[in-house]
Parts: sequence; C-alpha cells; structure tokens
Amino acid sequence: MQDNVFDFVITVSQSQKNEQTVYYQLNFFNQKNQLVFHNQHRFSELKKFHQALETLKITLPSFPSTYWWKSVNSDPDLIEERKQLLDQYFKSLTCSRIVRDSLIFKNFILSAQKESEKRILKEQKEKTKKTEGLPNQNQKKLKSTKYQTPAPIPVNLPPTPGDLKERSQSLEHKPQSCKIEKDNTKSSKLQSPILNFGGSKIFRGILSNAAKQ
Repeated sequence: MQDNVFDFVITVSQSQKNEQTVYYQLNFFNQKNQLVFHNQHRFSELKKFHQALETLKITLPSFPSTYWWKSVNSDPDLIEERKQLLDQYFKSLTCSRIVRDSLIFKNFILSAQKESEKRILKEQKEKTKKTEGLPNQNQKKLKSTKYQTPAPIPVNLPPTPGDLKERSQSLEHKPQSCKIEKDNTKSSKLQSPILNFGGSKIFRGILSNAAKQ
C-alpha cells in the first residue's frame, strides 16, 4: 500500500528563466489517487537530490552533466537540451522500486507537494486581495471626482434699480441743501440791520432816516 501511495510518475515539461536563474518545472502524477501537482526546481537542487540517491548504493540513471567551460543558462539551446535530459532521467528513475521505496524519494515528493500547496494558497490570497481592493479603489475614485463649488469671486455687477433710486435721491438732496445754504446767506445779508462803515456799527434805520432829511 505504501509503495502504491508514492507510485509517482515525474516528467519535466518546461523551463523558465528568471534573470540569470533557470527553473525546470517538474510534473508529479500519482497513478493511484490521480493526484497531480507541479513545482519548479533549479538544476543545482535536482543535482543534490541525485547525490542523495547515490547513498543508496544502487545503479541510478545518468544525471545530466554540467559544463564548466560554458554557461548553460545563457544559451537557450543548452537549456532545452538539459530539460530533455532531465525528463529522461526522472522517467527512468521512477521505474526503480528501490528508489520509490526510499525515504529520500518520498521526502522529495512530499516537499514538492507542500511547496506547490503554498504557492496555490499564495496565489489565491493575492486574487482575493485584488478583488477586494477593486471596490475600495472605485470608492476612492468617486470621492476624488466629487465636484466642489468654487469660492465666489467678487465681480462688479451692474447696479440694481433700487441702488439707482437711492443714488438719485442722494444726488438730488445735495444740491438742495447747498441752495438752501446760499439762500440763508443772502437773506442774512439783506436782513441784518447793522452795517460796518469805517469800523463803526450803523443801523439801517438811522441811515434811512438821514436819507429822508
């Protein structure tokens, strides 16, 4: 039963380059419960896994060799060639029952499965954050697009009929007061009974009587 649970078929489907690092995608398929998942590994990680299997002291399929005189990660043809060699390596590796029963192989699959589950949960959380953040962003946009009435700017508007009436009344009143003041000054001059003549005050009545004599 335990052998069947970990009876996985492993294939290498594609490669992905991130800056200067190349990741190879391993697809895991359990033939019993139809469990399928995938995970990405660097070439150095897969090489360490192969070195751990060498401690079993059994015949293993040949692992792809490394090139010390040239960089595989900078050559797309060499990356594709390495992907195909890794695919052949894992297909041959899973054919060995001793390898499948080993703790090294089982731990490798379990760690790959856990990493795949973590990645799926992380992607789901990011999607929920994006979907929850969309309404908040729309609300912020609506708040920012609210129109505000500008502050009133003083403008020289034409006078209203009431203002014109008040102004006309004020203008008409001023010359009348001036006219009254002028009339008062004239009447005061005519009605005053005292005149100055040579520095002495003379009454008009005296002057009129002297004129008659």
